[in-house]
Amino acid sequence: MAKIEYEKKGPIAYITLNRPEAMNAIDFEMIDTMDKAWSDFRADDGLRVAILRSSGKHFCAGFDIMSMAEKLGKEQFVWNKSSMFGDRNINPVEHGVQKPIIAALNGNVNGAGLWLALSSDIRIATQETSFGLGEVRINFPVEFSALLPRYMPVGLAAEMLFTACRVNSKRFYELGVINALVEQDALLSEAESYARDICAGAPLAVRAMKELVYQGYDLGYQEIMELSARIVAPVVNSQDTMEGIQAFAQKRRPEWKGK
Repeated sequence: MAKIEYEKKGPIAYITLNRPEAMNAIDFEMIDTMDKAWSDFRADDGLRVAILRSSGKHFCAGFDIMSMAEKLGKEQFVWNKSSMFGDRNINPVEHGVQKPIIAALNGNVNGAGLWLALSSDIRIATQETSFGLGEVRINFPVEFSALLPRYMPVGLAAEMLFTACRVNSKRFYELGVINALVEQDALLSEAESYARDICAGAPLAVRAMKELVYQGYDLGYQEIMELSARIVAPVVNSQDTMEGIQAFAQKRRPEWKGK
């Protein structure tokens, strides 16, 4: 059985961490599989949105420490071998994915698993979900430490990084890190509901807005205007815009062509 399952159902891609006996901890085999999955998802024009989920009781315990120890016993760590930012990685950001990703989070969400959650666009969790960064206990600086303040207050990022204490889903939800809290048996259906809503919109507009949200984060006002002019105008001038307007006037569902 594959440790990561990659399925396509219509416009929705399902990426499932499937190593429940190890709390879905990421090993080197899984890096290769997920690296290929993100590349395929980005390139497949028939796919509109991805749902990132897990089998078993836990989303992801982080990177497999024993796998890491075995690797470090043979060679030194270098940045281009990073599981999240290296040449082959589990990170949708590094793959330039411009389609929405929905993370369905249950149980423990740790380390690399937390980065998978944060690098998704919409995050759904249960009341029992908790989040942690325990890397300080093994003298391994969290590789995405510098990015954490983009997703949560600096004080909370410092708390998680320095103390290795866990944060519950209610606290993340109150801070806006989590979009929705649901019961365990409603986790997938809620993710699919979000996915259907996304697929009802125009794909060109969705991709453009995702690009604007993330690329514009570090830009000044004038740079944002230049970026917006470059990205927005071609979408407004596309065939899909006229289709959307006509469908609205005719009270029917639009037929998006992505053109």
